[in-house]
Amino acid sequence: MVSQTTPIAKLDQLPAAARDRIEQLRLLFIDRSKGHLTQIQQILVERQTASELLAADANLMKLAHSLVGTSGIFGFQALGEAAFKVESILRETGYKEADFAEAMAGLIDQLNSLD
Repeated sequence: MVSQTTPIAKLDQLPAAARDRIEQLRLLFIDRSKGHLTQIQQILVERQTASELLAADANLMKLAHSLVGTSGIFGFQALGEAAFKVESILRETGYKEADFAEAMAGLIDQLNSLD
């Protein structure tokens, strides 16, 4: 389970309608993020062929970048950090496959633990 790190005191200062909308957006983020698991699995299968490696890595980098940009908004710091690690590795020329696999496992764990 990933905990929300948004300061409760600040949220409590918002009008009820704003708090409700933020919670709706948070739940939508969680739902969409869990949908990324299916995409990741498909991309990892594509990645197994040399001809698809570059395209698959580009798709994974785009997906990770998206998660980096939005996870912090909803208080999922660990998810953002895991996504950043994947994105950073994919940006490296000649990265080690073991480093990539470890980073992807961390990202998948974070996505699986969203509540």
